[in-house]
Amino acid sequence: MKGIYLAGGYPDTNTFRDCFHAVATSGFDFIEVGIPFNDPIADGPVIARAIHDSLGNGVTPDQVMNEIHSLRNSNIKKYVMTYANIIYSYGIKKFSDRLTGLLNGIIIPDLPNRMAHLFHENGLDIPIVPFATLETRESDLVMMNRSGSEIVYFIGVRGITGAQSNFESPELVHKIRMIKENTDKKVVIGFGIKTGEDARQALKIGDGFVVGTEAVRRQRDPEALRDYLRSLCQ
Repeated sequence: MKGIYLAGGYPDTNTFRDCFHAVATSGFDFIEVGIPFNDPIADGPVIARAIHDSLGNGVTPDQVMNEIHSLRNSNIKKYVMTYANIIYSYGIKKFSDRLTGLLNGIIIPDLPNRMAHLFHENGLDIPIVPFATLETRESDLVMMNRSGSEIVYFIGVRGITGAQSNFESPELVHKIRMIKENTDKKVVIGFGIKTGEDARQALKIGDGFVVGTEAVRRQRDPEALRDYLRSLCQ
């Protein structure tokens, strides 16, 4: 599974749509749309700057959700990435009602896997994508199996987005194998995918990858993004 993260509404509505269509027509399996938040703790400087610019331009969660609605006929799988406070502030059930039937899942970086059930108990009908890290233990896999998500988002580095993964690390390979052997989820590696070689290495040890920083770096220029997407698939 090959995925791309785009900052919602960045740098403007029309360019965002062009970038979305570039991803949807470049052989990728899913797209992750980020809803801007003023304290993006998991994001490196490139994505944080894009989010800051989006907020400065007045982009709101409602506007990003409207964009997802307008692009609903695209066959590519869609995920939203946002933070817990956005969903709380909007209203969990209201947020769910706006997006149910449009998404394959929601990615919430600041929500521990063990807390996901609280969102579902309060009206969220969209699967929450569980996270795994180099610190994940076998005892954590029970909660992953309870998730309705098709994928597990594996954070392949210690740190923020934009850092570099070591795909030959025995620790990384062992953790991914452990998850694949003990869950029914596809392991998608995020954080640290920059080049076509990175993508190929990720596909050797996992089931997929998602690229964020390097995609957002090119999000102001849809043609540059399209060229970059081709390089990831070669």
